[in-house]
Amino acid sequence: MSRGTLTGIVVSLMTRHHVRGPDVEERSAFIHQEILKLAIVIALAIAGFFVTRAIAASNRSMTLRDAAEWYARGEGALASGDPAVAVEAFRRATVMKRGDRQYSLALGRALVTTHQTDAAERTLLALRESAPEDPEVNLELARLEAGRGDTTAALRYYHNALYAPWPAEQADDRRNIRLELIRFLMASHQSGRAESELVALTSDLPDTPVLHLEVGNLFLAVGDSRRALEQFERAIALAPQDRAALAGAGRAAFSVGDYEKAQRYLSDLPDAGDDVREMRALVNLVLSGDPLAPRIGSSARRHRLLEALSHLGERLEACRPANSGDTSAAVLSQLAEEATAFEMEVEHGTALENDTIENGLDLVNRGARAVTAACPPAQPLDRALMLLASRHGVATP
Repeated sequence: MSRGTLTGIVVSLMTRHHVRGPDVEERSAFIHQEILKLAIVIALAIAGFFVTRAIAASNRSMTLRDAAEWYARGEGALASGDPAVAVEAFRRATVMKRGDRQYSLALGRALVTTHQTDAAERTLLALRESAPEDPEVNLELARLEAGRGDTTAALRYYHNALYAPWPAEQADDRRNIRLELIRFLMASHQSGRAESELVALTSDLPDTPVLHLEVGNLFLAVGDSRRALEQFERAIALAPQDRAALAGAGRAAFSVGDYEKAQRYLSDLPDAGDDVREMRALVNLVLSGDPLAPRIGSSARRHRLLEALSHLGERLEACRPANSGDTSAAVLSQLAEEATAFEMEVEHGTALENDTIENGLDLVNRGARAVTAACPPAQPLDRALMLLASRHGVATP
């Protein structure tokens, strides 16, 4: 196609659409103006967005700083012993930063301190809805219910706290919660449950004298002297000169009837208190007066049994006049006659069989109990004789 042909086509098109040079220029200028205006509007909108965003972020940051400041004020009020002021401060912090666990938990604790238990419960339960296994929240709810005297609810929350997922580095915190639970159960007179929790506690107990001593004392308090003795002996193995561990081991051994072990531990205690000295003297009386002790001769057995019968006779004779008009006088007289006859039998008999010794211990036990009931208090030797009879399984209640 020739150049002339192309020129003809362009002229024809311009003529058909009535397009002239000046009109094109006006339209182009108009379009440029509109594009410029649109660009300005877009730029202003973008700038407005970022300005608004910056203002909102600044306000948010300021609100968070205010919340942190109110929280700090609440902590300070608690430290200075003003929980009512702390409650108000923590409330402001939770309003400014809604849903913050730390602030809400602090508010719940402060409400408990000010005895606003219903408000505290609402706050803590709201926290628990979002995190049912949170150990701190469950612990605070357990303490709240314990303060109300609701043992069942308190136990449930304590166990929720204990069996929540715990990081390995927080094992001490979990152990302290179990110790708190044990003390709560003991205060609630639930020794059986407390003992079960103590057994669970020993399964992962760090091998330190302090913890073994603490757990040993708790086992003693719930009446499990054997497990208490195990804990005290472990503490002694780690700290042989620990006086508290030695005294605890002595008491536990005495309680389970292991008087040899009790004597060994108690004798190692210098400058012991009155209770330890009394227990040590009683242990010595038991061991030195036992006619069924191993590795002693027949003459020593006879002598020990006669000493016991002689003491019983003296106590009965001294007690009878004080109860001459009482119904127990006949019982005391009967026992005195039995003791005199048995003493003569032992003194003049040829062979002293174990059955005879056991019968003598049974008589001594019955006499010591009767004398203690009629003429209290029990003398140390009375107690020692009753312990002897119990030790050899010949005690008659």
